[in-house]
Amino acid sequence: MDESGADQRIPSERELVALWGTSRTALRHRLRMLEAMGALERRGAAGTYTRTVKPGDVASALKIGLHSSALSSAAAFQPVRVALERQAVKMAAEDFKPVPVAHAEEAVMRMEKSSSPDELYSADMDFHHALFQASGDPALMFFSAAVGDLIADSVSARRERMLRLANDVDEMRVLHREILEAVKAKDSSRAMEAMDRHFERIDSLSADDELVAEHEGRETKVS
Repeated sequence: MDESGADQRIPSERELVALWGTSRTALRHRLRMLEAMGALERRGAAGTYTRTVKPGDVASALKIGLHSSALSSAAAFQPVRVALERQAVKMAAEDFKPVPVAHAEEAVMRMEKSSSPDELYSADMDFHHALFQASGDPALMFFSAAVGDLIADSVSARRERMLRLANDVDEMRVLHREILEAVKAKDSSRAMEAMDRHFERIDSLSADDELVAEHEGRETKVS
């Protein structure tokens, strides 16, 4: 047996119910959670075995938990995204790393050259990913990978608006360029302020969209 406790067969459900004094339904729920985290592995007739939990397993479990929680929508997740990215840009400016910052600049240049909503979306995602890498912080990079789907949902919510209003695209380019230049200047305060303006504008656009939707709803009722 592995002294770490991995790759060991756990008792049967009947034995565990007797051992823990719990119901079989509650037991199965807990076992499924441990399996989702990668701590257990079912091997058919051979039984269920313990596993060493890897960072990727924890990230997957975190992703599953977030998608089934109140944070599953882009709007609800936004405050978490703001906190993560604000810290990432601060650390990127304080501990300048040329390679990921160069990747961020390449993404901004793609934004500035393209008018395709799909290309703008891709460049936007690449820009924010590069900032997390530029932070150099393992925890931030881990969480950015774990919540990548929710970050993507937050960014993609603006794609339809990009198709309609050219001014929003121009402003997006300016805001991302401001963040980048602050990081390149190694000015963490300015970088955080630029990131704050970026998210304040996103909040403003979201509020505008809600007003438009509300107005259209009223007109539908009247007609």
